[in-house]
Amino acid sequence: MKRSVFLFTTTLLLGVCSNMFGQNRAAGSNPASTISVQEVVGDKYYSQLIKDGKIVLTHEDGKGNLKLIPQSVYAGTIKSNLIEKKPKHFYYTYEALYYLPKPITVQKSSEIARSISKMTEINYYSNTRRKVIPLYKKAFMIDNEKSTVAIADNNAGNCDGKTYYCLMDDASFGETRYQLTYSQSERELLTVFTNTDDLGLGPIRAIMPQDLVINLLIQECGDGMVVYLCADLDSKKMPGVRGKITESMTARMDAISGWFASKM
Repeated sequence: MKRSVFLFTTTLLLGVCSNMFGQNRAAGSNPASTISVQEVVGDKYYSQLIKDGKIVLTHEDGKGNLKLIPQSVYAGTIKSNLIEKKPKHFYYTYEALYYLPKPITVQKSSEIARSISKMTEINYYSNTRRKVIPLYKKAFMIDNEKSTVAIADNNAGNCDGKTYYCLMDDASFGETRYQLTYSQSERELLTVFTNTDDLGLGPIRAIMPQDLVINLLIQECGDGMVVYLCADLDSKKMPGVRGKITESMTARMDAISGWFASKM
């Protein structure tokens, strides 16, 4: 009798422990399910973000005080990517925060973020032409920062720690090459675009290499996706440049962040 009770008790205990272990493992396999959008974006902007789906801020003071940056393991990286501003230059920082109610996996997001050739689908409103036009005439990955030869999008597998390069033929800035760096965790993806060519409007080359950085952060939460885009630049001060760059960059960043959000 005692032996039967002992065996029953042992079996019951093992069953309970096994069930607890299985539940913990299932929860651990999807950490996004335990993190809410509100925890990520904070109370200050949560209600507005849920209501409007998008918040945009621009800064021209060069102080690097990011207002919309969400809680993230990559927050420090984004802040360290801010351009070191040169005296008497023109500074511009763009922030956009998106809420997407239907989450997709971070892995799928990483495939989208590396589909550079698809970025020719992006349209934006050109203030110069006063109409909606394609942002990029062509866009593709290249082997290195000196190349101009297109290669296939390298968008398979995990991209954590990977570095690629791309060429984009911008409607206003012309052909510009970028370095692309990726950081990927179980529930977050950070893509960083850094220009390796100078760029500007026509013959005015106001933005030098490494003086334009675009950070794209995608976070998977239990109740949706959070997409944060931060673009930072340092530009030479030239007649007429300030207004044109502000208009051009704002229109571009709106279009780029909106396109990525639409693909999620």
